[in-house]
Amino acid sequence: MTRLAVVLGSIRPNRVGAAIAQWVVDKASTVEGVQAELVDLASFDLPLFVEEVPPMMAAPKHPAAVAWNETIASYDAIVVVTPEYNRSVPGALKNAIDFLVPAALARKGVGLVGYSYSGGIRPMEHLRQILANFDTDVVAPQVSLNLATDISEGVFTPAAYHDGEVPAMVQAVVARSGALAPLR
Repeated sequence: MTRLAVVLGSIRPNRVGAAIAQWVVDKASTVEGVQAELVDLASFDLPLFVEEVPPMMAAPKHPAAVAWNETIASYDAIVVVTPEYNRSVPGALKNAIDFLVPAALARKGVGLVGYSYSGGIRPMEHLRQILANFDTDVVAPQVSLNLATDISEGVFTPAAYHDGEVPAMVQAVVARSGALAPLR
C-alpha cells in the first residue's frame, strides 16, 4: 500500500483549494494500492522561517516545523495542490517547503495540481524548480484547473475531462515512488 499525502498549499480561510484537495484525495483513492490522505498546511500553523541554519544543515527546532517534517516524511509519495498567487506559489507553501529537511522528500514521487484563472501552470512550474533541490521526482502528468471554468458560483465543479487526470498522475507518482523506494 502506498501512503499518499495530498498537501493543501493554501491557508486562506475561504480557500477553494479545500474542495479541490478533497477531490484529489477522492480520485487518488480510486487507484489500486493507494491510501490518500489530506494534509492541510493550515493545520500546522508554521511561523515564518527563521531557523538559525538551513534544514539541509540541521533539522528545524520549532515544534510546528518538527511536526510538519515528521508528517511529510511519513508518506511514500506526495501530491501538492497549489493556487497561483502573484504568478507563483503562495508564500505559506514556499515557507513550509523551506522548513523541510531534504530527507523528508528525497527520492519520492511528487505530483502537482494547480489552480488559477490561467490553470495554475506558473506555480506548478515554480514548484518543479523548488522541489528539484530535494532530490524528488516530480512526474510529468499534472492537473491544471481553471477558476473560470471549473468553479461555478463559488463551488468547485471540475469539467468532466478532468476525471481521469488525477488517477493517471497518481499512477505515475506511485510508480516513481516504488522505483525509488530502495534508495530511501
